[in-house]
Amino acid sequence: MAFLVYKKSEKNGKDILEATGEHYVLGGRNLIYMAWEKRGKPINKGWHVNADELIQIYSQGKNTYENLRLLIDFNPRSDSSIGIIELLDIYSYTYGDLKGNAIWTPMMLKMRYIMEEVFDKPISKSEKDNFIFKISREYGEKFIEFLYLQGELKKPNWGWGSNGRTNAAFILKEPLSYFKKFI
Repeated sequence: MAFLVYKKSEKNGKDILEATGEHYVLGGRNLIYMAWEKRGKPINKGWHVNADELIQIYSQGKNTYENLRLLIDFNPRSDSSIGIIELLDIYSYTYGDLKGNAIWTPMMLKMRYIMEEVFDKPISKSEKDNFIFKISREYGEKFIEFLYLQGELKKPNWGWGSNGRTNAAFILKEPLSYFKKFI
């Protein structure tokens, strides 16, 4: 997946999303970790961060949801389709050990479709980049995805599950009751 930063403006009452050429990073010691730190590193409890706060963390307070959006190209290598979604909210539950270290964090990401196009013939990378440079469409349906991050005791810290393996999050009773409130 490609994590893309888009500038948001408005024309004739319609949102216009324009690529900035910038990328953001969720995992590792980046946006999700910084949001967790900002909350005092909660352990064995749920916590939430919305797109506005992630944008403020990313831009060091220079931008908000009013003028930037965090988008994801969910199949950046495809030459036959384009799929762009927007990150709206992240609901997390961080498990910890007896010493207060984070072990793992199952997360529910709330997102919505921005666009999905399938082409009859392959397109080049530059055609794809130009196609998604500026987006002026109605927003699509909202949906959720469950993922997890490994905690402080794993290397790299706060990284995604191993590449090529299922990044499944087992949702047990206490976190399940936390997540249910937001579905």
